[in-house]
Amino acid sequence: MKTVKLLFILMIGYAQAFAQSGIYNVSQVTIKNPYQATSPLAKYRYDSLSYEKARSQTDYIYEKFNYKSDVFEIEGFACRPKKLEDKKIPVIIYNRGGTGNIGRLSEEDLPDFYWLAKNGFAVYASSYRFVGALGSVDQVGGDDVNDVINLYEIVKSLDFVDSDNVFMMGVSRGGQMTYQSLKRINVNAAAVLGGVADLKYQATKRPIFVTGWSDLEEAYNYKGLENILPNFEENKEKYFNERSATEWADKINTPVYILHSRQDGRVPVAGALELAKQLDAFKKSYKVKIYDEKSHSLPYARFDSFEEIIDWFKSHIK
Repeated sequence: MKTVKLLFILMIGYAQAFAQSGIYNVSQVTIKNPYQATSPLAKYRYDSLSYEKARSQTDYIYEKFNYKSDVFEIEGFACRPKKLEDKKIPVIIYNRGGTGNIGRLSEEDLPDFYWLAKNGFAVYASSYRFVGALGSVDQVGGDDVNDVINLYEIVKSLDFVDSDNVFMMGVSRGGQMTYQSLKRINVNAAAVLGGVADLKYQATKRPIFVTGWSDLEEAYNYKGLENILPNFEENKEKYFNERSATEWADKINTPVYILHSRQDGRVPVAGALELAKQLDAFKKSYKVKIYDEKSHSLPYARFDSFEEIIDWFKSHIK
């Protein structure tokens, strides 16, 4: 009898979960920490003036929200104009970098979102499903790609969003997520900063993403793809190919702007250059800019990366 009751309760829980659709649990958030109190990474990403401007501005709203993706409740962040007028606005789906809880979205990402939004867009981003207790088993481009696709479908249906003008942007691992999403959907244009385009090559340079690591705080440790994906050794080639846009550039029909540093120490530029070669061979629409200064994420405080991306997106507005 107890088992039946428990099953009934679980069924109700699942029914309530799937009854939720679209974006919910929306709450307004702020950038609380002053520039001096931010992380070293934030200080690399932003200069103090742009950060404090994003923290003090009042024309745009920062939001935290949830949405359903498969059976998961996903957390996301957004930046949109405070005053939503009759005119619908274009939107950027932003794909974050990192693995598991490393790179999980927080208020420190909001200055990026503000910079993009103030140029005429709303920005929506997902933390993906493998965070919190699931951070150590991140599939990095497995079922979690659904989290990008589902957010895309939900955001397109928002009343104030111009569904004819949807763009996508990815940084590092988020670049890989962008490429994988573009196999399944078309957006007006996409841009990738320091993105992984060839996971097989990436794994030869940074094998810890295959083998995992255990030398950080527990929440930030990672088991590695070989310990997460079923029958890894037997299916290794398949898993790498699924996550490598260089293997299926012919399936990308969205104009892509690839931005990368020649001296990127985390994601070698070779993968980006090979993808550009493949896109060219298939006569796809693309653009490439390679910076010579050392960097991984090409933050706008140090590069013209975001200006280039905004110009690229605006050139593809219908």
